[in-house]
Amino acid sequence: MLKLMAMLKKLLNKVKKKIRFGGDNNTYQQGISKKGTKVNSSSDALNYLWIVYDSCRYDTLAQAKTPVLDSYAKIYSAWAPATYTLPSHTSFFAGILPLVYEPVPYLNRFHTQLITMKKAGEARKEAINDLTVVLPQSDKDIVHGFNELGYYTVGSGAASWFAKDVLVKNFQDFQFKRAQSFTEQISFITEKLSENATDKPFFAFMNLIETHSPYMHYGDDREEYGIKARGEMNFPPKENPEEVNGRGKKLHQAQIEAAEYCDSKLTDLFSYLPENTLVILTADHGEAFGEDGFWGHGIYHPKVMNVPMSCFMLNRTSVF
Repeated sequence: MLKLMAMLKKLLNKVKKKIRFGGDNNTYQQGISKKGTKVNSSSDALNYLWIVYDSCRYDTLAQAKTPVLDSYAKIYSAWAPATYTLPSHTSFFAGILPLVYEPVPYLNRFHTQLITMKKAGEARKEAINDLTVVLPQSDKDIVHGFNELGYYTVGSGAASWFAKDVLVKNFQDFQFKRAQSFTEQISFITEKLSENATDKPFFAFMNLIETHSPYMHYGDDREEYGIKARGEMNFPPKENPEEVNGRGKKLHQAQIEAAEYCDSKLTDLFSYLPENTLVILTADHGEAFGEDGFWGHGIYHPKVMNVPMSCFMLNRTSVF
């Protein structure tokens, strides 16, 4: 009976994969061949590109080989506003970014805030300078605020929360596709920008799934890299050093490799965009790999809260 149940579970997983990836487990690989589109804009106003590496903890990006990102800016240690995707992005879209404890402009909103929206998310007067985006008062979010300022707003998200209206309803264009690759997102974003941002500035947003469990393992071994926090933790949690040094290190290394893959695609993305584009790169939360008995996210732990944070101009001029 147990053997039959195991066989049925394996068959069910295969069916679920085919449904999830459109009948083909190689959807991710197919996406790699897609190309972006050069964005030619006559606007002199500053453009904004916000990239979120979903679930990427700070020490992952710190340990990863990221020559492209390193050539633009330093990666700072920051603290996320929440433990999982939905509340973190709700905070992001109110203009509240992850907080760097160092007094770095735009990365520490108490020093200088990058985006401020009147009333909710409003910056102190001392934290506003020439590059701070001051949005009109809104009962919606910063995306709506950018719309009101005449920006074209476009986004792409792969985490399942982006299938919900609550996060995406104010974008002029938004794409959700759970099994997409970073390259597919580049293709969508740059195509939309080339069509709609030729004479106006843009605010573009990208949520990347590569750094989320199972870390790009879209083949037969993907189940080995999945973390199901609700089914893996006991309470009160207790660390198992053997699991941390075994499975925990394996998962962390997989996330590191996923971050390195994303970095390799940044050159493609940046080459399609105008140089007067300010890039914000961060994560919505991190991931626990067995530390103190915690796995995954959605639970409060320093590894879940500690995320990477960076901000830079594509023309390599300093924003600080």
